[in-house]
Amino acid sequence: MSWSVSASGTIPEVRGKLSEQFNMPLADKPAGLADDEERETVRRTHELIEQILATYDQGKKVSISACGSMGFANWDLKSGAYQNVNLSVSLQE
Repeated sequence: MSWSVSASGTIPEVRGKLSEQFNMPLADKPAGLADDEERETVRRTHELIEQILATYDQGKKVSISACGSMGFANWDLKSGAYQNVNLSVSLQE
């Protein structure tokens, strides 16, 4: 299972674009992610991005990308679940 979001522009533009994109993996099942732990990670990543954006002058331009994936050490038994999350935030001049 995996998810990704990305947006560039002013802080308000990025907020709007990301809000739409974050709705996709968090959509009601089966449209969104099926794993509740991964859904919680997506929610928390969105919250973290909102906290980061709040620290910048709202007129600044920023580029943000975030992605994550989930897997299992033993896929057949669905045991040893793990997640990877990458988040990049860059101010644009």
